[in-house]
Amino acid sequence: MTTLLFIPLIFLLICRKMTGKQQGFISAKPRSRGHVIAPMIVIVVWGYLKFYSPIAQPEGTMVATDMTEFLLLVLIGFMINSVLEEVFYRVWLQTRLETLLGRWPAILLVSILWSIWHVAIQGNGQWDIDVATVIANHGVTGLFLGYLWARYRKIWVIILAHGLMNASPHFLLQILFH
Repeated sequence: MTTLLFIPLIFLLICRKMTGKQQGFISAKPRSRGHVIAPMIVIVVWGYLKFYSPIAQPEGTMVATDMTEFLLLVLIGFMINSVLEEVFYRVWLQTRLETLLGRWPAILLVSILWSIWHVAIQGNGQWDIDVATVIANHGVTGLFLGYLWARYRKIWVIILAHGLMNASPHFLLQILFH
């Protein structure tokens, strides 16, 4: 969490001090001003493919003992996983790399870096297999989130998509029917 929050802030302050002028938090503008509905359509189609289509993978279920504790953990998980990761990887890093490398090289590089970040969380101790697995699994999602950011430049879209991705239907049903 410290890495995702404080390192971008430090770099932002250093860059601001070096250039002597205030830079916008999101410097690149989208190519077109898509309607608010357009990103939602993309998220709904992706959600269907991820959770309900024939290619959907089964998700494990989590059992909570106390609803207050459960909701607190959900909120903390959402803030760390969805908000901080998207602010750091897409909004901060990808936006800057797009300026240096172009749209698709930046999306690809950030997707790989974001994937490798998940090795520590989801790895099982075999470094080569863990890296290959997270790049295969999270890399595609990183490309999706990176494209959403590059296309629409709406932070709520990528945070919502990431949050929904982390909250499987089984997880949401547990909240509703607990």
